[in-house]
Amino acid sequence: MAARQEGGKRMRGAKSTAQGHPLVSIVTVVYNGAATLERTIQSVLAQDYPSIEYIVVDGGSTDGTLDIIRRYEDRLDYWVSERDKGIYDAMNKGVALCTGEWVGLINADDWYEPHSVSQAMAAAAGQEGINIVHGDIWLEYPNGHSKVKKARLNGFLLKYWEMVLNHPSFFVRRSYYAGHPFDIMIRVSGDHKWTVDAWMESPRQFMYVPQPLAHFTAGGASMRVPLGKMLREGRLVGRAIGLGPFGMLVSQATRLALYLPQYLKLLFNQHISPLLSGHRP
Repeated sequence: MAARQEGGKRMRGAKSTAQGHPLVSIVTVVYNGAATLERTIQSVLAQDYPSIEYIVVDGGSTDGTLDIIRRYEDRLDYWVSERDKGIYDAMNKGVALCTGEWVGLINADDWYEPHSVSQAMAAAAGQEGINIVHGDIWLEYPNGHSKVKKARLNGFLLKYWEMVLNHPSFFVRRSYYAGHPFDIMIRVSGDHKWTVDAWMESPRQFMYVPQPLAHFTAGGASMRVPLGKMLREGRLVGRAIGLGPFGMLVSQATRLALYLPQYLKLLFNQHISPLLSGHRP
C-alpha cells in the first residue's frame, strides 16, 4: 500500500482567507486522472472570484496524476494522496478538509465555466435560507460536440427516475454538508441519493442559476448504461431514501418508460445533432 502523501500551502503555514467575500472551498476528487486533471485545475485557478481555497483529494493514483498536482502545489491550499473507499468517501474527506462557507465539488474530468464561482455567490448573496446553488452544465461528448443540459426542477423525476439536477454545478454551504455527508455504500449514484434527500427535506433550499456553470464529460460508458444496471441502481437509491413497495414500483416503472427515449436522445446528441449544427467529429 502506498504511503500517504500531502502538500500545498497549508503545509507551509499559509491559509486562504475571505477578502470581503464568503470564502469558497473547491474540492477536486481524482484517481488516475492525469489525462484531464490539469484542465480541471486550471479552470479553478482561472476563476475571478477573490476568495477561493482549493483542495485536491487523490485516491492513490499510479499514473502521472501526482506529477500534475505537484506542478501546481504552490497554488493549491492542500492536497492529499491515499487510498479511499470510493468517490463518495473521497468527497466526504474533501469536504471535511474545507474551511470555506461554501463548497464546490468539481471532479477531475469536469471543469468550470469562467466566472462560475462569482455567479453562484452573487446569486446566493443575502439568501439565508438557501443551502444549495446550482445551474446548468455543458455536456461534452467524446466526438467533441457540446450541448447544454438544463437542470430539471422536477421533484417527481428526481425522486423516481434519475439525477435531473447537475451536481458539477452545485455550491453547497459547508454547514449543510456537515450534517449531510454522502452515503459511501452507494458506489455510483451517491450524488443522486444526496440530492433527493436534500430536495425531500426542502426544495426551497435550492437556488437555480439559469446558465451553465460547469462542463461535464459524458464518456462512452455513462451514455450506455444497461437497462438492468439502471434498474438495480434505482432499487438501491429507492431503498436508501425509504421508498415503500408502491414507491419502488413507481420508480421502476418510470425508469422502464423513460429508458429508451433517454437512450435515443443521447445517441441523437452524440451522432446526429453535431451534423445538423455543422460540427464534424
